[in-house]
Amino acid sequence: MKRHFRIHGDNIIECERIAKILLEQLEPLTQDAHLSSPSTITIDITFRYSNKEHEWHLDLLPGFNKAGRTRWTKNIFDVLKENGSFLDETPDAIVTEVRDDKERILYAIEFCSALQAGNQAWQRSGRAYSTGITGCPYIYIVDFVKYELDSSTRERKALRFPNAAVPYSYISFSKNNNLKVVQAYFKAEEFNKEDNKDLKDFDESDFAKKDFAKFIIKTMLEENSDEDWNSLTQKNFKVVRFLAKANSSRNSLTDKQWNAIYQNGYNVLEYSKTNGGMSFEKKVAQKSKHGNIDQFFTLVKNVSVGIASKDLPFGAIPAVKRPLFSEKLKKIYPEYDDEILNKVGKNDKDLLICLLKGFKPRGDDNRPDRGALPFAQMLVGEKYDFMTFLYGPLLRRNFSLLKTNPKLLAKNNGLWNALISLSDFIAIDVEILEDNKEESNTVAKYLKDVRDINHKTVSSTDSSNLTGDFFSGKPQSFHEDDVDTAIHYLFSRLLQKNCFEGMCNPPGGDWSGFSIIDDKCEKRWLSLPRVSDEIEGKRPDHIIELFNVFDKPALLSIESKENSKDLEKDVGKKLIEYIKRMMGFTPNVKRDGPNQDWEKCETKSSFKDFIVISAAAYLSDTAQMDSIVFDNSKCDMLFKLRPVSNNQRNGWNIEIMSRTEHAKLLKEYLKKALTENNEIVIT
Repeated sequence: MKRHFRIHGDNIIECERIAKILLEQLEPLTQDAHLSSPSTITIDITFRYSNKEHEWHLDLLPGFNKAGRTRWTKNIFDVLKENGSFLDETPDAIVTEVRDDKERILYAIEFCSALQAGNQAWQRSGRAYSTGITGCPYIYIVDFVKYELDSSTRERKALRFPNAAVPYSYISFSKNNNLKVVQAYFKAEEFNKEDNKDLKDFDESDFAKKDFAKFIIKTMLEENSDEDWNSLTQKNFKVVRFLAKANSSRNSLTDKQWNAIYQNGYNVLEYSKTNGGMSFEKKVAQKSKHGNIDQFFTLVKNVSVGIASKDLPFGAIPAVKRPLFSEKLKKIYPEYDDEILNKVGKNDKDLLICLLKGFKPRGDDNRPDRGALPFAQMLVGEKYDFMTFLYGPLLRRNFSLLKTNPKLLAKNNGLWNALISLSDFIAIDVEILEDNKEESNTVAKYLKDVRDINHKTVSSTDSSNLTGDFFSGKPQSFHEDDVDTAIHYLFSRLLQKNCFEGMCNPPGGDWSGFSIIDDKCEKRWLSLPRVSDEIEGKRPDHIIELFNVFDKPALLSIESKENSKDLEKDVGKKLIEYIKRMMGFTPNVKRDGPNQDWEKCETKSSFKDFIVISAAAYLSDTAQMDSIVFDNSKCDMLFKLRPVSNNQRNGWNIEIMSRTEHAKLLKEYLKKALTENNEIVIT
């Protein structure tokens, strides 16, 4: 019997990453990919596993129902919400199985190719927490290592590692609540022990790609995967020990101390109080200081202990010191409510205190702060009281809602949802912003008890409950996600013999890098910069390298949008300029083939060795006149996409308009190459 699985992803690349891992491990006997809807790539495979032959039908469904969209007839996240998920944090991908018109969630994946350092390391902890509490297995995949690059030269700077407490929080969260949440480290392009002595103690057998692949395959086959999950957990912990050694110069728990905690099942907070020997001290930039912040931070330093490390944004006030803390807090902030201060001063349990800037100068979310409280609770558990102290600027309307309707505030804003859901008390000493102005002379000092509306209690859920109704794989409406899916499918699957997909970055992507084939090897630029004084232009959404069209390779640089009117002025010139500027720097890494090891690249590529063509891709139904788009965008060619779904075919009609001679020749090449294809028709 053919089994039917679905990979729901934030975008097509998240779907493809999981599909690629499955296919690499399974080595299918047969494989066929086609469009089952304009937006849905379906892969049918047969393979042998555990001495049995299997047939799978894999649907790749890119683009979730997020940001108020009703892209699909049902929302896969509703199943998680019905089983306890409450934060506005969602994983990159969810894999399900369809049976009897029901769809059951099997596991969820988060991919991270960003530098894991500072508060970035726990930015996505809310996703692990909110998905994990439903009982859904959750694997956070970290590409290790990543270098911070000099902004002007793009030369490597010193390696930066995450705090060991971050990966350990996944282990403690799972142990404390009988859940399956883990970090899995994958070998990244720049990992090379010979290049950096800081990596000499890292055991490459702790990379967990194969363990991850075995776990998800056995889960899908309904075979026992306990051994593979235990291996993932063990490797997660071995990474903790490596990071503790690598950060040994810091005021943090040592490798031996982490081992004692893990082997004996100690609570991290309790162990830190008796064995850590660290105070808790938050460093704040002078420009962020106002009101009574200095006095408050001094008080916290005097009565608290550090949890695992001085570098984390939270510490613990032991229960015996809570009355003293409350008494002195009253003197610093006489504006705080006496009744709530009395509750803060109760000495029945320790008080975990989290110090967060929270918001940026215009009042926007400081996104990493969304993960701070989930990270803290994953690390130490839920049996403590939690106080969050905010010192960043607040919009006037949000301050008013905090006082009068915190439930509505949590509903309207993801950061506030995390703060209100996982705190017992919220204290603020903030500047109040009027109408998004960057400066304010008004300071607000306020203390709120939110225990009656928080969601701190974790109750383990059986993953077998994660079932909802099956829904159509054809979206109800088409967006930028679909433009990117069509472009990706066209070049990576239909034309793969004569082209190389150097980058595909749909909405929700990570800008982790782009590649070209040059001098018979793949060269790759990593950690792509934002446009700045050093790097001008516009980062493309797609970079496609085409061969045998001209007398030298062509680089097609594409900007994708849902609507043509959203294209940036002169974007065509900027797309080319970005590639030109990046090629002025030496690529970070190179390799001889797709299955070969990466190594540091020492030679530049010449922009002059390529024909570079700019293009815009967008939906045709809302398109402006071609002349208007060309005049505004200055692109060499336009891809106008119209989805087609009927009894005869599922796919796209793409009308290509060309403005330059190279663009005209490329259009004719594409038309000829797809003459016999009925999924994507080019006119």
